Amino acid sequence: MSVQKTCISPSCQKPFKIIDQEQDFCEHKQLSLPEECPRCRHQKRMALRNERNLYARMCNKCQSKMMSTIPTTAPYTVYCNKCYWENIG
Repeated sequence: MSVQKTCISPSCQKPFKIIDQEQDFCEHKQLSLPEECPRCRHQKRMALRNERNLYARMCNKCQSKMMSTIPTTAPYTVYCNKCYWENIG
């Protein structure tokens, strides 16, 4: 049976339900039930993520254009997917 709670976030304080599957999961993992609504929990998770930037680069082997998380100013050898898999195979 689902549990009705109120979000503890000062800016939210909206009621939310904790469904049976979520209760089972928390019990299985020995976690306490969430105190914040799903939206507030999602916002917290997203705030912890690293921002990723993509840079246009050339593969150091075949010179094809590609996108990479490594900037062109970094002193690393960067391969496109095809060249990478050829190199480690």
